[in-house]
Amino acid sequence: MRLSVHHRTTYHYSSPVSNSVNELRLKPKESPWQHCEQSLVYTLPATRLSHFIDFNRNYVHHLEIPGAHDSLTIDSSCTVETRSKVDFEDLPYGFQHRDLAQLQRSEECHPFLQTSLYVTWDPATWRMAVDIKDSSEDVFQTSYAIMEHIYQHYSYQTGVTSVDTDAQQVIRRKEGVCQDFAHAMLALCRSLGIPARYVSGYFFDATHDSSLRGAQASHAWVEVFIADHGWIGLDPTNNKITDATYIVLATGRDYKDVSPISGTYYGHSQSFLDVFVKIERLPDRAVSRLV
Repeated sequence: MRLSVHHRTTYHYSSPVSNSVNELRLKPKESPWQHCEQSLVYTLPATRLSHFIDFNRNYVHHLEIPGAHDSLTIDSSCTVETRSKVDFEDLPYGFQHRDLAQLQRSEECHPFLQTSLYVTWDPATWRMAVDIKDSSEDVFQTSYAIMEHIYQHYSYQTGVTSVDTDAQQVIRRKEGVCQDFAHAMLALCRSLGIPARYVSGYFFDATHDSSLRGAQASHAWVEVFIADHGWIGLDPTNNKITDATYIVLATGRDYKDVSPISGTYYGHSQSFLDVFVKIERLPDRAVSRLV
């Protein structure tokens, strides 16, 4: 599937600010299941962008605007070719809970078994995860059950949480948006010893009936590590295994690691945010870059 994304974020300030410094994680990651054909990022006021790869192997743009400005626009567009990682006729069953201990020694998994800024758990969280797990000994089956539990029992509500709301608050309130549902799922999975990481990105609603939540906006979901299969995406906001309709921008321990735009500025003014996201499907290429 070929998808195009246009993502524009504008910050308006009540009075001029200066020395704006930002990091952007807006360029899609490269993987065997995703190829970024083109990616363009520009800002207004215009400035030179540098870039680096962070410790989670995410592509990061860095920008600095020293002069006074009363607004900042960050405009990103990309074209991405995707394919599904999971064969829905051969789901990744077979990895047992008794074998999870071996992943503690895995460099790839170890960071995603620990607590992080927005993801912690306590005995009550662990007990809840055990109850959801029930008698299952299969790691993918348990992970799917946790995703399904959040989808069925949590209320999707905008405006009731903030970017600083952590997993424990979400688990208590059982409401929020995709970021919150991802943090709750991370806490429940990690409390059982299942490596789980936060994913930021986009998804295209191929149903065209608005039945899926989070389309035409930035989105967040979870990937769990299944031995012999790798990282498998699960979307608790929509109760879906991720497929070719999803675009991965960045992965990390929680939202702090993958925020599409993060930064600081000097000034005492209030800021107001406008965000526009448009995702469209494009005709497939005659020869795919994904094989």
